Amino acid sequence: MNKYLNPVNYIKYSYKYIKKLLKIRSIQKINNINFVEKKIKNINSVDQLLDFHFKTYSDINHINREMFEYILKHFAGSSLNILETGSAAHGTKSSMLFASYVKIFGGKFDTVDTNPEIKNFYNYIDSPIATFHTDDSVNFIENLDDEIVATLDLIFLDSYDLDLENPEPSQQHGLKEFMLLNKKIKKGTIISIDDTPDDFNKFSYSKSNIFNFIPGKGKLVLDYIYKNPNLYKILFHDYSVVLMKK
Repeated sequence: MNKYLNPVNYIKYSYKYIKKLLKIRSIQKINNINFVEKKIKNINSVDQLLDFHFKTYSDINHINREMFEYILKHFAGSSLNILETGSAAHGTKSSMLFASYVKIFGGKFDTVDTNPEIKNFYNYIDSPIATFHTDDSVNFIENLDDEIVATLDLIFLDSYDLDLENPEPSQQHGLKEFMLLNKKIKKGTIISIDDTPDDFNKFSYSKSNIFNFIPGKGKLVLDYIYKNPNLYKILFHDYSVVLMKK
């Protein structure tokens, strides 16, 4: 007998197919501007936005949730000019979070990534106030007008994936981004750097730390700050680090 003619197998197959179809339709629904507009128009606090975002687009227990709560609550719903390097279409989907923030509370969000597919993925929210760019982040920052950089309130550095067996390229890239911005940003600007934990064990990595330091995208930035303690204040440090220009 054909396995799909067996009533039990047919029911199981149908159930799996319907479940898969519903999941696809659910993803299509939330990745739709009408869905986004309808949901966020009733949000009027940072807490509501964070709750909606992590339940809808990310994971309520994501390792970076506390960090995003910290930086957005720090600004208490004020209008923000935000720059992100390394646009996020998975994980925390920070690009979606920041785009929603400026839509609700005002400001301007720019994010840049070398992968053009991310811009395509977010084409339904790409707009004059939430703009997705395709470029190398260092090149992008170098070509930003000084006046624009001087207006930035929040910067999230998350480009160049960290390789724990060869962290130097990512660390050098993060330092280049930081040093270009450091020259131009204003006092009080917040810089958050992802994948820069205060403990090696916070990495999901089976091998023990093979270095005599904790690697991270912001490792060389932290080295610079420790040598120049009057320039920045460390506000938060867990899996990511949050700095404020003094």
